[in-house]
Amino acid sequence: MSNFQIELRKGTEALNALRQEWQALYCLTDASPFLSWEWAVTWDEWLNSNGTPVLLCAREAGRLIGLLALKEETFQLASLHVQRLSLLGDGFGGADYLDVLALPGREAEVSAAILTYLLQHVSFDALELDGLDENSHSLAWLAQETRQGFQCRSNPLYVCPQVPLTTGWDSVLKNSRRAENFKRRLRQLRVRDGFAFRSVTEPAEAEAAFERFRQLHEARWSEQGGSEMTGHARLDGFHRELAVRFAAAGLLRFDELWVEGECRASIYGLEHRGHYYFYNSGYDQAWRNASVGLVLLGLSIQAACERGVTVYDFLRGTENYKFDWATVTQSTIAVQVSPARARARLFFVWRQTAEALRKGARNVIPASLLLPVQQARRAWVRRQELNGAPVVTPLTNK
Repeated sequence: MSNFQIELRKGTEALNALRQEWQALYCLTDASPFLSWEWAVTWDEWLNSNGTPVLLCAREAGRLIGLLALKEETFQLASLHVQRLSLLGDGFGGADYLDVLALPGREAEVSAAILTYLLQHVSFDALELDGLDENSHSLAWLAQETRQGFQCRSNPLYVCPQVPLTTGWDSVLKNSRRAENFKRRLRQLRVRDGFAFRSVTEPAEAEAAFERFRQLHEARWSEQGGSEMTGHARLDGFHRELAVRFAAAGLLRFDELWVEGECRASIYGLEHRGHYYFYNSGYDQAWRNASVGLVLLGLSIQAACERGVTVYDFLRGTENYKFDWATVTQSTIAVQVSPARARARLFFVWRQTAEALRKGARNVIPASLLLPVQQARRAWVRRQELNGAPVVTPLTNK
């Protein structure tokens, strides 16, 4: 292993102090935008109610070549105080592919150095790394290394459908399950007044584009009890600021479908080094029968092909519309590491018991009765966490 210097920094001030180095390192990588400085600092400002940022930095000859951003929080379980570390930016916001950010070609050794330092020098009762890519070097190291005094568990978390674009648009469309429907609906919409496909990437336009997206997205989910992405002042503020920061960093791309003078559908997307991330979407309910969502998605994928994007990534979720286009998947993994001491064991027993009870309820309670309870509970948890009250949820309850 190379002779890295590992430094530990804590607090929001550390996030701000590392801005230029973090941004410079990120620009060299193919990492997802959820590992960017923009995501981390905006998430910390708006959504990190109870935690303290903990940053583990790997340096070589003074140069930052690796970084792991964590959140530290303490809560009470029975009569015990439990100290938990998790990935900064995980939870609200829906970040996938969180991990160690490392210089290309050095990922394995940088991850090993940072994780070794973490286990040897940082105190915790629970370390939870949710959303690791199934091919993560961190995951491989944690799975293979034998560490006396620690227990390591891993569980599948999410499936992320993807569309490879290297074969070109004609091939992608041919392989789509909605090809004929897309072409027919597109012809019908093209003859409407004001038909246009637009993309927003500039900071000056980002906030207005987010507002158009927000209104369409919330209308789409109003009948299902509301969206978990928006609908709270702090979530809305987070995304408004994030959109502007992402645009300034060249990471933002709202794709929009306009017809008869209004935006009828919007895709909130992120893009970095040839990889497009479909973050979320919304469409005008009055235009549902015109399939504006399907048409915009097809046009978005076509535009991505034409500008040289190699992967169109739908991120977490196995909704049917994603598999109308996706032909491959990427999985994410949740990893839990704990030292062999009583309160750490109690924490994970409690979490596993809560998860078993939740799964048992799903199996015995009719869906018609369970769904309203789940929606109410999720809404309550969201309000509690966004308002600053610590809430610990079961391992896979995302």
